[in-house]
Amino acid sequence: MKSKQFLAGILISSILLTAASGCTKKSKPASDISTIEQKSSGNAIYELASGNSSKTDEEERKRAYSEFSVGLIRHCAGNAGNESFLVSSDSVLLALEMTAAGADRETLDQMLGTLLPGVPKEDAFLFAVDRMDQLKSDQLKIANSIWINDAAQGAIYDTYLKYVEKHFDAHFGAIPFNSSGVDTINSWVKDNTDGMIDKLVKELESDDVMVLVNALAFDAKWKKPFEEENIEDMTFHCLDGIQEDCRFLCGEKDVVYLHNEKSTGFYKLYEGGKYAFMVMLPGAPEPDFLTYEDLTSGDSKADQDDSFTYDINTFIANMTAKDYWQFWNSANRDDVEYAFPEFTSEYDTSLRDILIDMGMADAFDPAKADFGNMSNLTPLNIADVIHKTRIEVTAEGTKAAAATGVVMEHNSIIMTRKVICDRPFAYAIVDTETGLPIFFGTVTHVK
Repeated sequence: MKSKQFLAGILISSILLTAASGCTKKSKPASDISTIEQKSSGNAIYELASGNSSKTDEEERKRAYSEFSVGLIRHCAGNAGNESFLVSSDSVLLALEMTAAGADRETLDQMLGTLLPGVPKEDAFLFAVDRMDQLKSDQLKIANSIWINDAAQGAIYDTYLKYVEKHFDAHFGAIPFNSSGVDTINSWVKDNTDGMIDKLVKELESDDVMVLVNALAFDAKWKKPFEEENIEDMTFHCLDGIQEDCRFLCGEKDVVYLHNEKSTGFYKLYEGGKYAFMVMLPGAPEPDFLTYEDLTSGDSKADQDDSFTYDINTFIANMTAKDYWQFWNSANRDDVEYAFPEFTSEYDTSLRDILIDMGMADAFDPAKADFGNMSNLTPLNIADVIHKTRIEVTAEGTKAAAATGVVMEHNSIIMTRKVICDRPFAYAIVDTETGLPIFFGTVTHVK
């Protein structure tokens, strides 16, 4: 028998940007899953957000979400040290919005207030649904699924599952939570990410509750491809001083110039123009891009500016949402000669401490978390939010993958008690199968 009652559930949302077009395994509609009915409280977010009218305009919601997005990026950059990092705020948004569908009261307010600060929670909640519709295209495909432990059927509210099914087009499966269940989920993930992420779930415990997966597949070619004459062998100077020889993708006049007071850059369009690859380099436009030689020569204006840094992670860690919008909104058609390397990068991190620091503390606290609109299991809280990414940038185009896992934990609150047998007491040797004592006695003295 375990000394502590424990029931852990996993809600894993993986927003995966890659060339995915595999065959999706069919799963059950929510109506085929055994659930428990929940009496309407009028306070569930899927009831409050049932209307279509918004109290805020689209621009206000976009600006609010950018505060979260840039804040998340800043935190990850600050934790990255000298290493590359890559974070998908859309992946985290969708994972946490679907988790928030089952949250209530202060937990719900904190979650949505972190994701879209200052926006009424009804509008904040529907933002993810609108965001999904906006993102969908031939280059970006979305698939959602929820996998429920066979043994946990009947513990999840039907209203919660039906909301996720309706608004996130989620499909459902009830599976045994053992090695075969792990294979089923990972096979679904692999099919929907063209093999870029083939192992999202490492193991499932028999008392885990469910795994919620959101897969978003992206594959885009450049609007103007790189020909062989646009590819040059050049040297990349790493932050730690190491020099790497690699292939650079070069061009001119086919990108849009961007700048603000702190940085210069550009964006290059993919086919169709719905998506673009953006570059941001520290250094104000004076008037050209600052090269590595400029920065290390000791003659540049940047070298004389104590506030300037070409430590890119430190630079991004100090970027504000205002900085970002100034950069993006500066777009103009100045001619640009550019070069950037082909690269592949992988990154993974826990977002638990970051999200707590950003204002989502209660959701992680077993004593305060309220997910009363998700399940009748109490207390229920987020144990961790795991984020993994991968990107491949080549002369042909870009493939990328991001996976966000929201681990839901049901854990009995253990109170610390004292039992000090410093006075007469009774004792027994018990048959645990029946609970009957085989020996039973008392101690009135010990000598």
